Amino acid sequence: MSAMTGSAYAKERVAAVAFCADQFMEVPLHVAASSLLRNLHPDYTAHFYFLLTGFSEDAIRLLRRTLDGTGRNYTFVLLETSDVTQFQGFHSLHGSYAIYYRLLLPDLVNEDRLLYLDSDIQIKVDVSPLFTIDIGSKAVGFVVDGTVSSGLDAKFLLSLGKSLDGPGFNSGVMLLNLPEWRRQECSLRIFAFCRQYGAQLINNDQTALNAVFADECYRLDPQYNVKLYPNRDRERCRMMPNDGIFHFIGSPKPWDIGGRLLLPHAGLWFDDLRKTAIPIYKRIPWLNRVSWLRLPKILGGYRLIAKQKLFKR
Repeated sequence: MSAMTGSAYAKERVAAVAFCADQFMEVPLHVAASSLLRNLHPDYTAHFYFLLTGFSEDAIRLLRRTLDGTGRNYTFVLLETSDVTQFQGFHSLHGSYAIYYRLLLPDLVNEDRLLYLDSDIQIKVDVSPLFTIDIGSKAVGFVVDGTVSSGLDAKFLLSLGKSLDGPGFNSGVMLLNLPEWRRQECSLRIFAFCRQYGAQLINNDQTALNAVFADECYRLDPQYNVKLYPNRDRERCRMMPNDGIFHFIGSPKPWDIGGRLLLPHAGLWFDDLRKTAIPIYKRIPWLNRVSWLRLPKILGGYRLIAKQKLFKR
């Protein structure tokens, strides 16, 4: 579907949303994008910006089919990366630098406000309020719900002069005020930091974003990044809100091999998967070649779950 045109277009309300994903995240991307679209306020049109690597033309057509299936208005823009060699020397994620692609978005997207989302999320809330809240001169917003002491990169951040009780955030949900981002030359700042400390970015761009923006970002409502961890803690399940942007942290995730059995919230995610155009052989992790290719990279997550179960016994 395309957005409205003419006078109707001039009056439309826009929710500009961006995703960056490689072929390993094809299946969850369908759930993330379509769940956002289904829950978006009907007065809004989603402007989707996709920065995809390893996606074939057939895979892109399949993504469009999933979005068409929601019956909602949207626009679909495929972004192209410029020189990705600029990430060489940065700390990679499983040998990939795609995690840093989100840092390119402010130079690729012509919108006033842009919501970036990781693909390992499921949306059960209307995100349109994020496009009307007054964030003043803040260039970027995150859900700040942690401290420096709780991060894997605490030692590094402390070496920069951060305090143990200083603010920290997960960067999987990022609200960009693009005019302010450009005015404050945030791209220059974040890339300069990454080049200076590239090998020390333990949490990849999240470490850099926390180092540069944690003390000066706009603080989003916690419902916009509800973190779900790979455990079967029933008490945490009962505390889970009904609405929010649910973010699957760590590994395995629902779409990984065994994820449906190991994760307490996987059933909700598979409910939304059934509403996508993903073919059956890709919906079942045991049958999906990509799931087997991803498995060796996340074995540490399975070992951690095993240790948790043994410890509880």
